[in-house]
Amino acid sequence: MKTKVIIIVSLFFGFIVGIIFAGITISISSGEMMVKEFKSPYDFNKTVEVVTNRINNAKGWSVTEIIDQNKEVKENGGYDIGNFKIIKYCHGGYSSRMLESDDRKKIGNMMPKSFAIYEKSNGQVFISTMNGGIMGKLFGGDTEKIIEEVSLEVEDMMRFINLKYTLF
Repeated sequence: MKTKVIIIVSLFFGFIVGIIFAGITISISSGEMMVKEFKSPYDFNKTVEVVTNRINNAKGWSVTEIIDQNKEVKENGGYDIGNFKIIKYCHGGYSSRMLESDDRKKIGNMMPKSFAIYEKSNGQVFISTMNGGIMGKLFGGDTEKIIEEVSLEVEDMMRFINLKYTLF
């Protein structure tokens, strides 16, 4: 009888420790999983130009806005953050498919898609974006299918930085 109690208590505490460990692991890695960062082979201005051209030259895709985030920050009470631009881009066909359903209209707050291009203090230029592989899995269903299609096209546009959306 005593052995059964020890086994049950050990299993219970093992289960609790497992949950705590999983929670800590997810908490630590979730930021890295949700946002992908890639080093650019070009300087800042050339990276902005290349990304803009690759988007505009892809069938159905277009840059909708380029935001000079450093300028916006300084004009609104912040201090100089260095070279930092946000490229907003869209595909009308995918957007209409995503937003045609009332259940998916709430996703509009993540549209249009965007890339952040910035220069770090060491002079290296990076491009970051949300991880389409993870985003699709979070929503599931038709939303996941649309996001997967979009992600494949975005990966193709951004081959020069080896962009690959992954779950981990």
